[in-house]
Amino acid sequence: MNLLLLTILMIGSLVSESRRLVEAESADGRLRASWRVSPAEPQLSDTILLTLEIETDTTLQIEMPVFGSMMGELEIAQITEHTVGVTANRETKQIVLQVVPQRNGITPIWPTTIHYADQREELRDKSYSLTVPAAELEIKSKVTPESASLNNISSSPDIFELRSKKLFWILFFVILVSGLIFIFLIRFFRKPSTVAPESVLTSQELALQRLALLIQSRLHETEVKNFFIELTGIVRWYIEQQTELRAPELTTEEFLHEITQQWKYRPALPPELRNRLQLFLESADMVKFAKFQPSQDEIMLGVRRAEEFIVQFAPKIINQKNPVVSPQ
Repeated sequence: MNLLLLTILMIGSLVSESRRLVEAESADGRLRASWRVSPAEPQLSDTILLTLEIETDTTLQIEMPVFGSMMGELEIAQITEHTVGVTANRETKQIVLQVVPQRNGITPIWPTTIHYADQREELRDKSYSLTVPAAELEIKSKVTPESASLNNISSSPDIFELRSKKLFWILFFVILVSGLIFIFLIRFFRKPSTVAPESVLTSQELALQRLALLIQSRLHETEVKNFFIELTGIVRWYIEQQTELRAPELTTEEFLHEITQQWKYRPALPPELRNRLQLFLESADMVKFAKFQPSQDEIMLGVRRAEEFIVQFAPKIINQKNPVVSPQ
């Protein structure tokens, strides 16, 4: 049923207006990738589709990117992958993310890296990558403070230039009655707000909450690789909330280097903290990229290392200034 619904939404998105957010192309032109959004100007109440379109030469072998549960501040509700076009030497694939916005305003679309290999005999042992750069998506809301304001209502100067006083008084009466009806309807249908105030969590509390939900999902019992993608994503997200670093696609070595640079003009990053973080990230990389199959004890050890970093070590050097609103 969900697949049928998403197929209908995808067909509808092809009919409705869509918009390209960002694109990238390899130096030799044999690989092109882009992010598109449908509808083109998404509202908070819309069903929003983010489509990663990959057009490639058939001599290339593509490793499709893997996504977790979030894309920036967008919750990923469903993912589908399909081929939309094949010619003699070109192939086009799409990964469609059905996303749910958490709020209106600007939300980031993270950089996306696509790894690929050349299947031609002389280049078969070489691997390459193409990164689609980050983008920003504006989520609008139909309900704005301005929509309920009468400040911008103005009369046309032509009305006051009419010589007929009768027409003037008719228009005045219509406006007056319409205004009174409008005010009456607002007061009649307005109900006291029953929405509970949003609970405010610090980024540390929110990270621990996401960690607990990940364990409850029991993803580690069925899809270990995706479990470690989510686990490292939580730790990286937590670090990004405390610093100006916004680079989820960096390698572990690059990520650690950038974190160290964050404290270049601050008290030095404690070696113990850096070593524990490095050990955690490298262990996770073994599962994600080297196809290492950890035991349940090793999986729980990885979880404990992530929790120790968030609870025991990070607060010693990170000043939590901005609380984070817990997503509903």
